[in-house]
Formats: sequence, structure tokens, C-alpha cells
Amino acid sequence: MKKIFALMLILIAGCTIEEYPATQKLPSPKNLRLSSANNGISVRLDWEAPDSGIPDGYIVYFKSIYDSLFRPIDTTAALFDIVMPSGTTGYYYVRSYSFDLGVSDSSNVDSTVPVYTPPKDIYELDKEDFYHFYSAYGFDTTTGHGRTYPMKIPTYCERIDFYMTDRDSGWGGPYSFVSPDAVYRFPYDSSQIHFRCDFKRTRFYLLTDWRQNTDKILPDSTQISDIGVEVGTNDWVNARYVAFYTQDGYYGLLKIDPLSVDTVQGKVTFEAYFQKVRGLRLIRHR
Repeated sequence: MKKIFALMLILIAGCTIEEYPATQKLPSPKNLRLSSANNGISVRLDWEAPDSGIPDGYIVYFKSIYDSLFRPIDTTAALFDIVMPSGTTGYYYVRSYSFDLGVSDSSNVDSTVPVYTPPKDIYELDKEDFYHFYSAYGFDTTTGHGRTYPMKIPTYCERIDFYMTDRDSGWGGPYSFVSPDAVYRFPYDSSQIHFRCDFKRTRFYLLTDWRQNTDKILPDSTQISDIGVEVGTNDWVNARYVAFYTQDGYYGLLKIDPLSVDTVQGKVTFEAYFQKVRGLRLIRHR
């Protein structure tokens, strides 16, 4: 109640907090950064105090992916806060306030919106004998973007999060996306890798009811335990969704186009959504 009452005083009772010239304003909080909390379903915000002045508290603002404006969602006297955005991703910033100097400008904005990588073709491991037909895929944890990589060149092995294989010679299918560290478990695949590499470990979970999942919260890492997941055949009617959890502790979602499963060309097309906030299972997107 105290937080709600303070927030009402600040934002509704305009006579309590007044606007002052920019030179007299309370400086903004600094270095807002987001992390996961409560098993990956809540968002923790941490920030630093303004360079000068002593705030009476801080206001947390949020704009979901469905909104056009930021809205205040909480107040706190601490330099952190934990919020539960009900499965929705979006953007956050923080303002400091003082009953003497009013409300500051906003801090930097940070986001939980998953990073989207447009459709990419990935090829079965045997097709890497052809120019630019790559069978591996990995995410940059700084940008969140994914890209294809060659599985058979040791230069890139530490960047790979999964590869595609039918676990046999040729590329006739059925295809699976498989953790790269499992390549040595499959005799034919391991014979294609002429070097030892410290491949990363990725786990997968086929989301059979994803279209009906209103929360859009990914299963936690204890559920995502398979080293590989079959990505289908041409008999599919609807897009399939696969959750993944990387060795580095990041969650994401793959959307696979069933019409792209091509056993003649040995390729599959998919889109990717990567959650840049480590450990956060929220993946809702437009």
C-alpha cells in the first residue's frame, strides 16, 4: 500500500511533485540493467543512484510490446526492483523522484523483447560439401542474432548452438536439430568431423501446444532435456515450435516452416527468437 500511495502522490497529485527548470531537476538514475528472477518468469531491474541529489525513491516504467506508451508500474526506495510482467515482454526505464525537486528524466531503456532473426536455411550435415550450405547455427549473446555456421570447420565450433542431421549418410531425412556436443555419439556424424572440438551443449523441447499457450512462457531448463528434436516431414500442416536452452543459460524459440522441409535439397527453413536476458523464459513477441 505504501508504494501505491506514494505513486499516486507523485503521478496524480500534481501539486505534490512539481516540474522545475532542467538546471534544478534531480539527475536521472544510471546504468539500468535487467536480469531474470523467480525461475525466469520475473524481471529484476538494477540501477545506480543519480550523480547528485538524494532521491526519495524511484519509479519503474514499463511499455509492453502491445502498448505505445510507457506506464508506471511500481515504486521503490531501493536501487533494484523485481516485477512480474505476466508473461509479456517489453521495455523498461526508471526515474528518480524527490518531493523537493520532482521527477527526473528517464534512465537508459532496457528490453526483454526477444531478438528476431528472419528465416534462414539450414542444411543436413552431408550437404556441407557444397558451397555455403551450412548445417550449424549459433546465437550471438550480445546482439541476440543467429546465423549459420559450418559444422566441419573447427574455427567456428565454439559458436555453434545446434546442427541439423539425419544421423546417416546422405540427406534423405528425417531431420533433427541436435546439440553439437552430441555429434560424437552418432558414428556417421562423428566420421564427418575430422577434429576434436569442445562443442557446446544445447537442449530442446517440442512445443506441441504452443499456439494455444496464452502465457508464452518457455518450459524451464529441467524440462528442456533432449539432446535433439525431430523437426518434421513434409506431412506437417502447421508450423512447429521448438524451445531451446543453451549451455550459456539463454532461452529461445524456433519456428519451423513445415513446407520448407526439403528432403531433395536436404534443407529446412526456420525463424528464431532469442531472449537476451540470461535465464529469462519470457518469449512473447508480436
